[in-house]
Amino acid sequence: AAILTVDGVGEWSTTSFGTANDTTIKLTNDIRWPHSLGLFYSAFTYFLGFKVNEGEYKLMGLSAYGKPKYYDLIMKNLVDVKNDGSIHLNMKYFSFTYDKVMTNQKFSDLFGIDRREEDAKAEQVHYDIAASVQLVLEDILIKIVNHVHEKTGMKNLCLGGGVALNGVANYRILKEGPFENLHIPPSPGDGGSAIGCAQYLYFSHHNQKRIIEESAKRIIENIYVGPSFSQDDVKQFLDHNNIKYETFDEVSLIKNCAKLISEGNIIGWYQGKMEWGPRALGNRSILADPRRKEMKDILNEKIKHRESFRPFAPSILEEYVSEYFDMDISSPYMNIVAPVKKPDKIPAVTHVDGTGRIQTVSKNSNPLYYKLITEFHELTGVPVIINTSMNVRGEPIVNTPEQAYNMLTKTDMDYLFIKNFMVKK
Repeated sequence: AAILTVDGVGEWSTTSFGTANDTTIKLTNDIRWPHSLGLFYSAFTYFLGFKVNEGEYKLMGLSAYGKPKYYDLIMKNLVDVKNDGSIHLNMKYFSFTYDKVMTNQKFSDLFGIDRREEDAKAEQVHYDIAASVQLVLEDILIKIVNHVHEKTGMKNLCLGGGVALNGVANYRILKEGPFENLHIPPSPGDGGSAIGCAQYLYFSHHNQKRIIEESAKRIIENIYVGPSFSQDDVKQFLDHNNIKYETFDEVSLIKNCAKLISEGNIIGWYQGKMEWGPRALGNRSILADPRRKEMKDILNEKIKHRESFRPFAPSILEEYVSEYFDMDISSPYMNIVAPVKKPDKIPAVTHVDGTGRIQTVSKNSNPLYYKLITEFHELTGVPVIINTSMNVRGEPIVNTPEQAYNMLTKTDMDYLFIKNFMVKK
């Protein structure tokens, strides 16, 4: 495979590419700090009122509401892009090399507005700036990907770095790029480096043999590697705090949960080991019915306490993905945003631009979650469930049973399914 990493900055490299073959990795080209596609995008994250290294996905969500009116302005003044995708930022406008903030007064003057404060209302101008920088990012990535393909002659591409979390750009790389196969790991940002270092030591340094088919299967099935609590732990917590609950076996647990979702209830789903990476993938999730258009606003306002423009992800049974979305590959880690083919069937997970950030669920990757969506499908005819992480805005995903229970008490969530127990609001 060819390897491409695009992020804010590593040590000095901000973008690099090369090739990997069996257990050897050769990186051949890079772009160095301060000229960084990731920091360029983060500068706009900051300017539009979001937290750097955290709010980039909000900027991506915001971009769907705008038109790329500032595309030419950005290309003319802020970034020089060559045909191979290499970039040179005009540092007159950026302050991240000498200050704690990303942009300076010249940047504000260029767009004719001040930086948006975090809780200020987003106006059309903010939507349009977001749409413009998103398109610039995508177009540069397409140039880079074409160049990498030309230089390496590979048919497979592994994409890493924080920018690989931009699902809208990933879809364009998949559709318009020259590579036959695209792999993005579940945690392509800095968190993934820990696993990468361990694998590099094991395979490249200690020369352990790689068994490709097995390891590919193991990766997909092995994203649930975080903390977990036993049935006894949960029972002890519930009993100790005098919390009323019902106990089910697996079959009735699934049946009850799917029925409650189909009736419009909002469910906390706390099962197995916690997911690895920045996405809730069906073990620490809030679940709801995608057929109800109003569900998006209810979840944003009453459960997550977050901005109204933020979309929710669909979890879909893997075998139905091409029926509901314009793509025919699996996307187990929610790394690809694709157009929705049946927006009238699943309005709550269809973003304003007609897309959804997809998690495909297979029997192997998460058997219990797969059974739940299958049951919902049998009840409703729709093989899709809304899946969002179990947390409120600004807080991390829940870890302990106590944190999960607190979500139930302090939001408008209706039920919590924790192991084989059901707790009602």
